[in-house]
Amino acid sequence: CRSGFYKAFAGNIKCSKCPPHSQTFVEATSVCQCEKGYFRAEKDPATMACTRPPSAPRNVIFNINETALMLEWSPPSDTGGRKDLTYSVICKKCGSDASQCEICGGGIRFIPRHTGLINSSVTVLDFVSHVNYTFEIEAMNGVSELSFSPKQFTAITITTDQD
Repeated sequence: CRSGFYKAFAGNIKCSKCPPHSQTFVEATSVCQCEKGYFRAEKDPATMACTRPPSAPRNVIFNINETALMLEWSPPSDTGGRKDLTYSVICKKCGSDASQCEICGGGIRFIPRHTGLINSSVTVLDFVSHVNYTFEIEAMNGVSELSFSPKQFTAITITTDQD
């Protein structure tokens, strides 16, 4: 096969054009290499387009009462070309200065959980009053872990001033 084409298997089959966001630079190759910033997950077939991590979730809103904090958000504007989107929520307790943040630790509970979320919402329980909480919400897909780019997330800071 000439440059820009590949043949996944040896034999009497026609050469195929490289999938989107991939290329070959040498003749007679069995797989096309992904462009910079694009990736193919280990289980993705060679015929699949190369994809990229998603952008950050959008439009975070919250609703809080005495016992529960509900966080909801919109999916990212760019899914990276994949359908295997999940979300993670990281909780940080912050002082008056945003540089004085620390991970919340075991006291906070997330329903259903804080990682591997399929839906774009989570409920937070067992938070403490009179604390500044920052929640970082990250969208991920099957190639997020392959990228060296900084994680894309949306953050919201909430002060719990109820007793």
